[in-house]
Amino acid sequence: MFPAGKAVDSRAVDQRAVEKGIPSLILMENAAFSLYLEVIKVIASFKPEKIVAFAGKGGNGGDSFALLRILKDRGCDIPMQIIPLFPITHHPSLVTGDTLKNFQMLPESVEITTMENISGKVLIIDGMIGTGLQSNLKGDVEKAVHFINDYSDKHVAAIDIPTGLNSDNGRIMGCAVKADLTVTMGIYKTGLFAEKGPSICGKTVLGHISANDGNTQNSHYFVEDDLELQHKETAVDSYKNVNGHLLVIGGHIEKLGASIIAAESFMASGGGLVTAALKKELYPDIAGAMIGMMLTDIDEIENSLKKYDSIVIGPGLTEWPFKKVDVLKNYSGNIIADAGMFDLMKNHPGIVDSLRNRKVVFTPHPGELARFLDTDRNEPWIDQIERFPLEENHILVAKSHAPFIRSRNKTVIVPHGAKALAFGGTGDALAGILAFETFRHGLEQGALRAVLKHRAAGIELENQYSDTYHCIEKLIELIGRIH
Repeated sequence: MFPAGKAVDSRAVDQRAVEKGIPSLILMENAAFSLYLEVIKVIASFKPEKIVAFAGKGGNGGDSFALLRILKDRGCDIPMQIIPLFPITHHPSLVTGDTLKNFQMLPESVEITTMENISGKVLIIDGMIGTGLQSNLKGDVEKAVHFINDYSDKHVAAIDIPTGLNSDNGRIMGCAVKADLTVTMGIYKTGLFAEKGPSICGKTVLGHISANDGNTQNSHYFVEDDLELQHKETAVDSYKNVNGHLLVIGGHIEKLGASIIAAESFMASGGGLVTAALKKELYPDIAGAMIGMMLTDIDEIENSLKKYDSIVIGPGLTEWPFKKVDVLKNYSGNIIADAGMFDLMKNHPGIVDSLRNRKVVFTPHPGELARFLDTDRNEPWIDQIERFPLEENHILVAKSHAPFIRSRNKTVIVPHGAKALAFGGTGDALAGILAFETFRHGLEQGALRAVLKHRAAGIELENQYSDTYHCIEKLIELIGRIH
């Protein structure tokens, strides 16, 4: 895992490097070289007719100047141009420090031009505005963003973060550059993965600039870089009673599908037994709906909870199915609180109290999270994740295109990977995987493994069919193929 953080964290990492003896000019040079390593791959595949850098007066502008120099120095003969987003004179007074030094070192063949003179097949370098943006874009920068996004024959590489994207929370500040590649420097920025970040960053690469000294004691965010699920062998003498017995507490018959998806996903992951708790009068209508799923009377379940290793509660659930709100207060297994549980917990605080000392994985999507926290619609999603109440044995899996897995001590971000997961039922499937993986590997490691397995199955669904292929049965089949 590599550390991630917000703008303040990124500045602190850079400052630590400077204090330990790495000059800021070297950090800028390293950033430019990290960018160069990715840009030469783009040049080889995209084959641009020219390279155009949109440069601001800050560090991102300096990175773009250094990049063009490095490209020239290593024999790149593609015409290069700069569109400066600051007044240019013989001595650009608004540009100072390391950015000015790199501006002054530009090769003479690099042309300073305007947007009106750009034509042909262009590799665009977005070096306008980086981290710390707090207000909407305006003026020449806003105009440049619209020009870049509207230009047809292009490949866009953003330095650190696309201009206009809030590096902390992933919100678009009025407008933002839509990049094909983002090379982020030093540490990952949380905004690359939250809200609109994944939709405009394209491929995201970490640029190593010697600022990350391995000191992660102050880091609260991490990005999981090893996205291949590590295979775990199943014992040759394995049998159903050692592979976990899941209890699914879901909704009424009209929403039974959610419970079945969670149950089938648990079994596909490697689970041994699954039981659904329902009203006894519903048995004749439900029996056989899932071959292999046992049924138990919801009205009598309170006295037999200890026989189950894990509970998934919430799929399709619209009302609390028990007479008491604290039914789970003495349960010692893992609880996966999903879907309808978030509205129920909001309306019945006693449920939350009963889970305080239990082992729980909470799995809200953004709407459920916002409703549970009764949040203002303007509050960023990442802020909601940070203030979700967690106890020592709790894990929050905040579901989105890039899930955030938060414990009391840290938050692990899993980069987005599968558009094919954007359909109904995939969250229920994740609940079933979570039930098995947390039973087998514990809450923290199990939650990460579950998200990776879910992600891998979605990618495989996309590869075999398309990113719009919506088939929950096929997704569960693919979950069963991933170990």
